Amino acid sequence: MKKKQNVINIGCRLNSFESSVIKRILDSNKIKNKVVVNTCAVTNQAVKRSISAIKKAKKINPDCKIYVTGCASDIDKDYFSNIKEIDRIIPNKIKTDEEIYALDDIEEILENTKKKMFSFPILKERFHSRTRALLQIQQGCNHRCTFCIIPYGRGNSQSLPIQGIIENVNKLLSWGYKEIVFTGVDITSYGNDLPGKPSLGDTIRRVLDIQPKLKRIRFSSIDPAEIDDELFNLFSFEKRVLPHIHLSVQAGDNLILKRMKRRHSRENLISLCKSLRKNRPELTFGADLIVGFPTEDNKNFMNTFKCVKECLFSNIHIFPFSPKKNTPASKMPQVSNLEKIKRVKEMQKLSMKIKNKILFKSLGKEKNILFENEKVSYSDEYLKVSVKNLTNKQIKNLRGKIIKVLPLKIENQVLQSKLLV
Repeated sequence: MKKKQNVINIGCRLNSFESSVIKRILDSNKIKNKVVVNTCAVTNQAVKRSISAIKKAKKINPDCKIYVTGCASDIDKDYFSNIKEIDRIIPNKIKTDEEIYALDDIEEILENTKKKMFSFPILKERFHSRTRALLQIQQGCNHRCTFCIIPYGRGNSQSLPIQGIIENVNKLLSWGYKEIVFTGVDITSYGNDLPGKPSLGDTIRRVLDIQPKLKRIRFSSIDPAEIDDELFNLFSFEKRVLPHIHLSVQAGDNLILKRMKRRHSRENLISLCKSLRKNRPELTFGADLIVGFPTEDNKNFMNTFKCVKECLFSNIHIFPFSPKKNTPASKMPQVSNLEKIKRVKEMQKLSMKIKNKILFKSLGKEKNILFENEKVSYSDEYLKVSVKNLTNKQIKNLRGKIIKVLPLKIENQVLQSKLLV
């Protein structure tokens, strides 16, 4: 943990976006006596990391008040209320409200919060630490997967109307961002709560039509069961949508998917990836996967393993199943930790093998990257790229710009490349 860090983020891209908003609030109001820890509850390990971060924050900043927010503290308020290092617990739905951090006496605000709906953050200035912009357009989730606790910390799905999206996109572009990542809890459920129920695909199409200066967009995790025709067409044919899709897969076995209460099948997933890749061969796919889900035997696991091979998932977030208290999955017959570790390692080896093949095919082929630093940036296909032999002046001037590079070799799954002038 860095010294004088006033916001500590644990967890997903959405948390990261919200932490950037909170940091802007603290910095612009010159609030130096508060440290905010934005917690995560997606796994038990994430909760442990959150608690550890809180204690370290107090140790490093003994004279500061420690404000804690996020899914972990929202879901288990009683437990976090007993952590002595915490001065305030801020509910998730008001974590980006400016007055919460600007004022010291917030008891009345916290009391009124119980009746308040979530409000999307208002962007006021550039996040200086970021080269690509995160933009929240959706919050919460209406689905109840048997393993997931997050809806209890985020609430039901809410969508930012297109007017708000356009306003924020215009701001981000005016601040010089070249790439925007649209994010949310269940982003593909966007629009179900709005008049006319506009889909994510229809809304993004309108955004692109209204703002032609928006040249590069990505999305956070996509639910394969919610990809409508317009979103499918955007992924297939719209070049401003960069050629990498991260899917919320979780498993590739139909029985396990059913017990997870997911809404796609193994066959749906394989067909989707093949169809998209046929339309746009350069597409790469990422996936969230849970291994060792309750009742998963070796046959179930191998079905997921084979599904990963068929879909060519090259960027996998692999989670050994973590039973969350009071979820249906926590009450099912559990897989041993030893077996979970074994399956994680097998899946990691497969993922590396798939990625290495994709990286090898990239050698000698010109790539576009949004330059972050000389150590690591990302290609359009979300492959890690390192650009060597740059001067300090070049590094400073190139940051945040789209540049062309030529990959020459692979080291530790990173494309070592040279700058093309």
